[in-house]
Amino acid sequence: MNQRPTLLIVSYHFAPSPLVGAKRFSFLTREFARLGFNVHVITSGKGESPHGRDSSLPVCGTVHRVDAPFEVPLKGGGLIHRIAGALMRRILAPVGMDYFWARAATRKALEVAAKLPRGVVIATSPPHAALIAGARVARRLKWPLILDYRDPWSAYDWPEWHRGWISQWFARRIEGALVRRSAARVLNTPSMRDWFEESFPHAASAMNFVIPNGFNAGPAPAPLAGGPIEIVHAGEIYGSRSLVPLLRAVERLSQRHRERTIHVTSYGPLPDTEWQRIRGAGLESFIEERPRIPFAELFAELQRAHVLLAVVSEHMTYSVPYKIYDYMAAGRPILGLAPRDAALHELLADSDAGHCVEPADIDGIGQALEKILFSAAPPARTRIDHFRWPNLAQDYLNAIDAASGPSRALSESRTHLVTRTDS
Repeated sequence: MNQRPTLLIVSYHFAPSPLVGAKRFSFLTREFARLGFNVHVITSGKGESPHGRDSSLPVCGTVHRVDAPFEVPLKGGGLIHRIAGALMRRILAPVGMDYFWARAATRKALEVAAKLPRGVVIATSPPHAALIAGARVARRLKWPLILDYRDPWSAYDWPEWHRGWISQWFARRIEGALVRRSAARVLNTPSMRDWFEESFPHAASAMNFVIPNGFNAGPAPAPLAGGPIEIVHAGEIYGSRSLVPLLRAVERLSQRHRERTIHVTSYGPLPDTEWQRIRGAGLESFIEERPRIPFAELFAELQRAHVLLAVVSEHMTYSVPYKIYDYMAAGRPILGLAPRDAALHELLADSDAGHCVEPADIDGIGQALEKILFSAAPPARTRIDHFRWPNLAQDYLNAIDAASGPSRALSESRTHLVTRTDS
């Protein structure tokens, strides 16, 4: 009986880290293992992040953890350390501060692959060091390479404060060399693919796949029919984002539906400038700030909410916040506030998971809330199942097959998951 090819995944973040970068391939690795792939993951030794650990994430396949030879920025508060740190930030700006991990990851991957049959290398970014390591490994092994982009590298019109033009120039050339070596690319949103293809027109568009993040579905209890209506936001409000238009819409909606109070709860800090805007508008009675809580507790709050809120900055229109997929898992309607060209509009429309409105459109926000909260017809959510991890893993097979040739079929029986860790 033939086996599927080996998958060698280079992902700097991996379970049990709670960082968003760990979630994508923690779940995809589980699904690949279920599909019969022999999966090996090369990841950072930082399994325990400063943010704790997320024990809900699956740890599947064989996980190989490796540390960078040294940490950047250098530890220490002396003048020399500060000068060296500032210099390193400028030098490493095109590739990221985790660049030196790429060499250690490459060595570990080659050591692991020496004992494995031929396969496919999948490298996911950010950080970009994972793409650099993946390309080096694929070249040495002569295995096909898939570049998996959770965020763009140079293929985006970043504002000057994010990356200066000199750093962007070098980043584009470094990334371009990796793109030329790759057999396929996987991008997180259609908007990211559009930016990528504009930036790298030489890369065959047929080998550029869009595979978003996903969610694990669970039973979603209906919110209480009576009592206050809760609109819940998880995470931070930063940059140019503001909840003032939302709160103004909530105020107007409350005047039309006096039988139930409508309240916004944000799990995560609001900046002082945002509180100043809210108080200046006289809207502080409609919102409560609560501290961050462990994900299991937060998820229970998401399931009890009537509406789940996501806000996208104009600087990241290509992006769909990962919280959207947690919201999908909670089974509650989503209200997105995002610029007109943001990827979130298309995703919410495609999934039937909710509505997306421009952030300053108070009337539009009010109409969306009216439809979600007081319409007789519940949200359809008919197409949301496509975003479950098992379905996305099936989509990923298209990229793997395109990069390496058709995966050979296994028997009908499911392959049991085997979890191992070496250091």
